Amino acid sequence: MLGAHASNKTPAPPSARPLAESCASFVPHRLPVNAKFVKTELRPAQTVPETHYGSQEPIAMPRACIVRGTVVSSPGSTIHWAVELPEGTDWNGKVLTLGGGGFDGFMPTDDPWHVKYVQGKAALPFVRISSDSGHQTEDFAWGKDKTALKNHAYEANHLALQVGAHIATQFYGKAPTRRYMVGHSNGGRSGLMAASRYPNDYDGVLAMSPAISQQAHQVNLGNFNRWIYGHNADGSKKANLPEQANWISPGKSTLYAAAEIKACDKLDGLEDGIIGNVEACNYVPTDLLCKDDVAGAKDDSCLTSGQVEAIRLNYANKTVPITLANGMTGYERYGRGGAATGDWQVYAFGFEYDGDFLKKGFSYIAPTAVIQTLTGSTEADSISHDPRTLAPKWQSLSKVMEPKASLKAFGKRGKLLVWYGLADTCVSVYRTAAYLDQVRKDSGSAAFDGYARFVTSPGVGHDLTGPGAAHADLVTALVDWVEKGIAPNQLVATGTTAAGATFERPLCPYPGYPQYKGSGDPSQASSFSCAAP
Repeated sequence: MLGAHASNKTPAPPSARPLAESCASFVPHRLPVNAKFVKTELRPAQTVPETHYGSQEPIAMPRACIVRGTVVSSPGSTIHWAVELPEGTDWNGKVLTLGGGGFDGFMPTDDPWHVKYVQGKAALPFVRISSDSGHQTEDFAWGKDKTALKNHAYEANHLALQVGAHIATQFYGKAPTRRYMVGHSNGGRSGLMAASRYPNDYDGVLAMSPAISQQAHQVNLGNFNRWIYGHNADGSKKANLPEQANWISPGKSTLYAAAEIKACDKLDGLEDGIIGNVEACNYVPTDLLCKDDVAGAKDDSCLTSGQVEAIRLNYANKTVPITLANGMTGYERYGRGGAATGDWQVYAFGFEYDGDFLKKGFSYIAPTAVIQTLTGSTEADSISHDPRTLAPKWQSLSKVMEPKASLKAFGKRGKLLVWYGLADTCVSVYRTAAYLDQVRKDSGSAAFDGYARFVTSPGVGHDLTGPGAAHADLVTALVDWVEKGIAPNQLVATGTTAAGATFERPLCPYPGYPQYKGSGDPSQASSFSCAAP
């Protein structure tokens, strides 16, 4: 029986108090998946520069109460998670998981580089969730632990989502009404993995430049790396080869970029510094050949014959005969325009010839990190390793890391939006296109078109750099599709010219591209139509 002064009124949730007060005293209880609470901290709203590779793009980090904790999965893998809670009056009633990048090992919600992918009018009011994917270093040494590998591949974000939704319910006094995931690169792969393995986790997934088929990339880049760094198939140095004779320096990338744009710019009907019709661009830089390869090796005003071949290899399909997940053999080429984005140095060629590990390109760094883990040798690398000698290990790793080519279960309740920069020279847009073709065949075209869209931006690299239109409020587009039934069929991206002027381009469904109509303001998306290549 209730006492004379007792009340059955539900107590106000913590969010009813000011955020600074509620954050200091909030202790979540009965956490799922054996999660452990560590601490809370209040982050003030702030704008910080995103400094990835010299960028100074300002990124808004929202005011939030950050709840931190762990899930100890095994002696070899502890997942660190973070849940960001906005002011109670600001919360939109939804949660959003933010995926990581590279080999993970950090907290994406703390990193402006990754937070920038959830900018937009719909993005700030979410409860944001992220994890380090079960390890705390950004290398691949942890990959020898099966639990750590599974956590990185797909499990950590699945567990963190359950923790985040539970904490949101306790803090606000009501369960989230919608759940979304946004990720770029490896975070995009993580989104596709969630849709594949846990189709009920999310109502909508935004996968930007998803780095799927990572093992195909790692297996197939050996010949390219051997060529540009001047090695034979057995890993030995080529005799009598001038230093840097095959390597593309930053200066030579700039030289090639200008020539490629000049040759292919007008193929989309407008001379604007953007290669829009990438499939029609077949420029071969024979006009840039040096008169003498020895003297020209370090001359940024021309290309040696070996450098012309390096560019051909960069744009060529790779064909190492190891069949990986989803029946994948080889690795598709990169799109045109990457030399103008900065991708060539960051990802393909590196910043210094024969420089230290971190000054080589990602196409050397990533395969080498995995090769050293698989072989157990710190001396092994992408130049000396023959992947055919460890084919079963590569196949096993690929099966853990890859999303299945069936998203039918996810498609019955969720929406998938995939975006790619066509000049990406880190992970191949054509590999993602091939994967989505498999998904379409599995679902059927009508069903696939009901839940999935794949759009692209010409002239944009992996890091959203380059002359193209890289910025679009894709989070809002996904939310409107899920909650209002407004399909993202007329999306527009914006870019900025070298002179600082803003321009628009339509985001065309792959493989289409923005074709100038021949009249109208070239800075307006309405002056372009999406044309087939």
